[in-house]
Amino acid sequence: MLLSLAFGVLVLALVLVVASASAVHIERKRLLALADGAAADAADAIDVATYYGAPAGPVDGATRVPLSDASVDAAVREYLGAAPAAVVGEFDGLRVAEPTGTPDGTTAQVTLAATARPPLVPWVLVPWSDGIALRVTSTARAG
Repeated sequence: MLLSLAFGVLVLALVLVVASASAVHIERKRLLALADGAAADAADAIDVATYYGAPAGPVDGATRVPLSDASVDAAVREYLGAAPAAVVGEFDGLRVAEPTGTPDGTTAQVTLAATARPPLVPWVLVPWSDGIALRVTSTARAG
């Protein structure tokens, strides 16, 4: 009887740990999907000063949309501001983190950070009961 009780407690603890880890993983994937959408939107955020100041004609045989750190950052903040409250509100402490901008002038790089709070926090996850920091980076190429 005692062995069955101990086995039952062990199985319950294992189920709670797996459920909490799965919830954190799913929240990370949702944050990554939000960062992907923001990066795709920011890849179309043309830097007007660079665009009109650039020499006429395509560079390297391809027409590129010139990006700047300021245009990418502004586009990301506008995207997050226009996103439905149900999407943005599901993340605790959502913020735009570094590096957000453009490393080469044609790629939008977006980094978002948030805190995940596991729904079932058994005694094994007590060190992370105040939340687990999530950080995702997504890139999109301007075309």
